[in-house]
Amino acid sequence: MSTREKFIASFGWQALNVFSQVILQLIFISILARLITKDAFGVMAIALFVVGFIEIFSQIGIGPALIQRKELTKEHINGAFFISLLLGIGVTIALYLVAPLVAAFYEDEVLTSVLRWIGLSFLISALAIVPKSLIIKEMSFKKLFFCSGTAMTIGNLGVGLTLAYSGYDIWAYVFALLAQNTLMTITYWIFHPVKIGTSWNWETTKDMIRYGGGSTLFNMFNYAATKIDVLIVGKFGSTGADAADGRAYDRWSTTGIYDRSAYLMSLPITVLGKLSDSVMFSGLSQLQDDKPKLQRAFLSAIYHIALLVIPGAIFMVFFAEEITILFLGDQYFDAIPIVEILFISVAFRSLIKIADSVVRALDRVYTASGIKAIFFVLVGLGTFFALPAGLKGVAWALEGSVAIQFVMMMTLSLKLVDLSWKRLIKKVIPGIILGIFVVIASALAKLINMNIDDMRLLRLFIALIINGGIVLIMAWYLPWLFKQGKDNVLQTIAERIPVKALKARWGRKS
Repeated sequence: MSTREKFIASFGWQALNVFSQVILQLIFISILARLITKDAFGVMAIALFVVGFIEIFSQIGIGPALIQRKELTKEHINGAFFISLLLGIGVTIALYLVAPLVAAFYEDEVLTSVLRWIGLSFLISALAIVPKSLIIKEMSFKKLFFCSGTAMTIGNLGVGLTLAYSGYDIWAYVFALLAQNTLMTITYWIFHPVKIGTSWNWETTKDMIRYGGGSTLFNMFNYAATKIDVLIVGKFGSTGADAADGRAYDRWSTTGIYDRSAYLMSLPITVLGKLSDSVMFSGLSQLQDDKPKLQRAFLSAIYHIALLVIPGAIFMVFFAEEITILFLGDQYFDAIPIVEILFISVAFRSLIKIADSVVRALDRVYTASGIKAIFFVLVGLGTFFALPAGLKGVAWALEGSVAIQFVMMMTLSLKLVDLSWKRLIKKVIPGIILGIFVVIASALAKLINMNIDDMRLLRLFIALIINGGIVLIMAWYLPWLFKQGKDNVLQTIAERIPVKALKARWGRKS
């Protein structure tokens, strides 16, 4: 199998994996949002940030180090397993001890119990580091698809929703996460068993820790920047008047509204981020010594992602109301203007994910960490000073910070692969052109939908039909719009569909 064919096959399986995860998560959250309180989501937003932030340090980048290395020995694998296990045990105990301090800071005792229970996920996840990393390194994304599908279906939909229906409120969310992590770990070992021995030495482990330390620093600032706005809103957002009727929400309700708005914005980014963190990261790591192939892979990724996310972001901005109510319910009506603003940054954030994969694959994580640190500071300061203007002010401050990060990360990645901004801009032109047509189609759909009041699902369906029809017409009559150099998404699709074989088979039947 050629490198291109391997990329396409891996991308296909991982795309299926990620999209299925998003769909399952959407189903889970959409139903859960109707069964538990907004206060529960607010508390969980803080708890998940604390746990997610600590998780970055809990494994000191051992997983990415296994993936990034071109050659692995038994000593690398053994060392990775035992270090991960020891760190998992240590972090679980540490969080148990500090949980009351976090609860005291946010003046809510329930955080103590929530954090202590969720903290068990550190130990559970530690056991999964080696098999999961090796699956990604070998680009065996078919296995990942079955592992995640099984864990999310049983953990979230089975355990979580059953508990939510039974009135467990926030604890339904907590135990759904634990069940999902446990099942994920079990399935990783079933699909990719690894023989662990005692032979390992400090030199091989130290090399992984060096890269892992940079990766940890990179992930720390990256993650913190995506959550610092929620934390600041959670601490200082009790006086914000963001309701449609001008009333002031209490602190946890304000946090819950903003957190769910950010969650909706993050969904498409999560999809592309998981693709970048797996397919692009592992693939580019294999090409790190072949600059021509590295350049082609980078530019091709920019082309395909831009063609998808620029029109997609425009569509989501136009129909933020329908999307918000569909996935969160009528109780989140006041989140609509916030979601509308946040959707603007989807295209920039998605393209940044490609730059993230480049700097990680080429071992420039320490330099990139500086950029992520600047982004973190910008988001934190922007949120704090914009909060008096309400949640919409916070959303606009976040958009400005994302734009600055985009310029910095793309400049670094272009330098690493020895390309110019001109080459990059040419690759996004098809996406921009398609985006212009989506603006026209969406405006037309808005006019048609003016006569449809409360049937938001129907309005969204009409918008999708009109936009889909415009794209199909363009593909049929203006196929050159989808082409940029050697990249042509229509040709790629045609190559993957056995048109001649289908025609021959149809002819025999007739």
